[in-house]
Amino acid sequence: MKYLGVDYGQKKIGIAISDDRASMAFPRDIIINDDKHIGYINHLCDQEGIKDIVIGKSVDYQGKDNSIEKHITAFIKILNKDKNYTIHRVDERMSTSLISSENRHHFQKKQTSKTFSKNAKLVRENTKDDDAKVAALILQNFLDSKPKM
Repeated sequence: MKYLGVDYGQKKIGIAISDDRASMAFPRDIIINDDKHIGYINHLCDQEGIKDIVIGKSVDYQGKDNSIEKHITAFIKILNKDKNYTIHRVDERMSTSLISSENRHHFQKKQTSKTFSKNAKLVRENTKDDDAKVAALILQNFLDSKPKM
């Protein structure tokens, strides 16, 4: 059984998908949050036979909803208006920070004073696909928390 992972953002939405055994999550796409995103997600779920969607829950350090959470809740209502999916919510605290940190580490581990500005540019250029990586991290956290059979 495959799962879809979603990192919802007001401008972009990261999409990840699991393997058939639901053991590994892979970044898939980044889509623009516009009037076509629901159709895209529905089509992808139909194409892949997905009935379960894992969506990050945006909370602050005290566990209270962040300001974007109301937009995520509205997104879920529209996405699941026909009750086609089982929606799972996962705390997404620190997921974006973790992915950003990995990018910085990757490009800065061989940094010297001569390569500092080049590496800073590489970090910025390679954060374009962070949303899909964050979606994969959210989905992987969910998959890892499920009991193994």
